[in-house]
Amino acid sequence: MKIKILLINLIGLVFIFFASQVYSVDQEKLEAKQILQSSELSLKKLIANDDLKKFKKFLKDARAILIFPEVYEGGFIFGAKGGNGLLIIRRGNNKFSGPFFFSIGGISVGLQVGAKSGKVVMTVMTNRGLKSILKERVKLGVDIDFALMSQGIGYSAESTPRLADVYSFSDNSGLFLGGSLEGTYLQPRNDINEAFHNKRFLSDDILNKSMISKNLQNLSDIINRLND
Repeated sequence: MKIKILLINLIGLVFIFFASQVYSVDQEKLEAKQILQSSELSLKKLIANDDLKKFKKFLKDARAILIFPEVYEGGFIFGAKGGNGLLIIRRGNNKFSGPFFFSIGGISVGLQVGAKSGKVVMTVMTNRGLKSILKERVKLGVDIDFALMSQGIGYSAESTPRLADVYSFSDNSGLFLGGSLEGTYLQPRNDINEAFHNKRFLSDDILNKSMISKNLQNLSDIINRLND
């Protein structure tokens, strides 16, 4: 009898484990679709904002594009920021590969008060920048050279941008004093990537394969219309 009870309990635990795994994958697939849809809307909004100087030109020339539909940032003395987004890579002939999902985050210490949320788009201009981003975890301003182009609607940080691997554009709301993207990290969301594409990618897979594309038509159309 004890052995039978143990077997029943064991089978129950196995069932719960696999059920939780299926639920987790389904949740990650749903999150991926939500990020993709939000990224399309965010990119349209930033393109329509004429106050973001040079944004369209950088989009057209970018080797790859990172889109974070919602980055939350806030704090009092200690600050934190975070959000999920995606990366698409230009392959030529107006085609893109991806999406590959990423998270953005960071912690800061100093004079900072308030909270804000914003849409952030980063244009990756060089192969060096792209290779760095595809590592497991990189810090902006430390592992990769970047330039902050915009902070809020109507404010252009640099009229003559310096040369950098990555340029960041944002359309912020709310109030935040003392924050920046310096020291912010980028990290692949391997769990969402695997759930969405049904396979795990190494950085070499993403760089060397000619095309890994799924549900990218809308994003491609938004960017390619800039050439019309």
